[in-house]
Amino acid sequence: MKRFFALVLALCALLAPAGCSGSPAGPEGPYHDGELTYSNLVGKAVQEEVRAVLLAAGVSSEDVDTFFVWVDDFNQAMGDCPSYRLQDAFTTVKAPAVDYGEYGPMSRTWYKENQRDYGDVLCRIAAFQLTKDAITTASAIDRRDWACYTEDQWLCSDWEAISTSPLIEFSEEETEDYFTLYNPVSAAGKSLSAEEMYQAVLDAWQERAVAFTEGPVSLVTVWRQWEDQIAAAHAAVLVQNGEALLLVEKTNPQSPYQATRFSTLEQVRQYMYESIHQEDLRYGDETGILVVLRNDTPLE
Repeated sequence: MKRFFALVLALCALLAPAGCSGSPAGPEGPYHDGELTYSNLVGKAVQEEVRAVLLAAGVSSEDVDTFFVWVDDFNQAMGDCPSYRLQDAFTTVKAPAVDYGEYGPMSRTWYKENQRDYGDVLCRIAAFQLTKDAITTASAIDRRDWACYTEDQWLCSDWEAISTSPLIEFSEEETEDYFTLYNPVSAAGKSLSAEEMYQAVLDAWQERAVAFTEGPVSLVTVWRQWEDQIAAAHAAVLVQNGEALLLVEKTNPQSPYQATRFSTLEQVRQYMYESIHQEDLRYGDETGILVVLRNDTPLE
């Protein structure tokens, strides 16, 4: 359990999706789509391209500017990390998901070489930054009930980053919205099916009065069960850009930001599955059932 929490809390465990005919469960076998086109948002040209897509989709210029401050800070600090090579412009690789390598060298680069005494921006934080204006929570969870104050709680690393990072400046109201949105959902000690997991998340969001404004920008969350909780293991932003789809994400703490092009929603959720499945394989874990939501509906 501790190793799993280390991945999800300190690593912000990556994503995962659904597979058959609209079901929120993951595909039954490995997915291989041949090629993946992505960028780590290093150069000015690619940043301006992605910035323009986000702005055209309705994300505020202030929120986009803050997001790219985070991107530039990360790329400057982690550009020499031996685990990966940052990609400037969009590049195409023959892989179902990008493998950024072992976590140890990333952590050493972030904390030791850069002498940082605060945590990196997490996937959930980056996704919230670009979607928070389209999310409301009319019945916020009491601050005392946020699952973030001890090391064995799912959102511990989120609280550490939000509380200590000099680059994250969420207001008190935004912080309440954040933990109301992402706080884990009780599984009542049962082993739930994908449909039951989805209904539990939906019921919790209805109780918390979480609402999404529909539009070209969507919050994508991936939920998985661990013991008696259903938790958001990863979050990303999906942008409808004409006939194309752009997924923008922070892949993991101390792992790069990434923008990826897709043609269909099926490709997006298959990519999500492979991303988290790749991490599970690395550390000898079973992926299990994963539920991928686009706002409050299964990604399909």
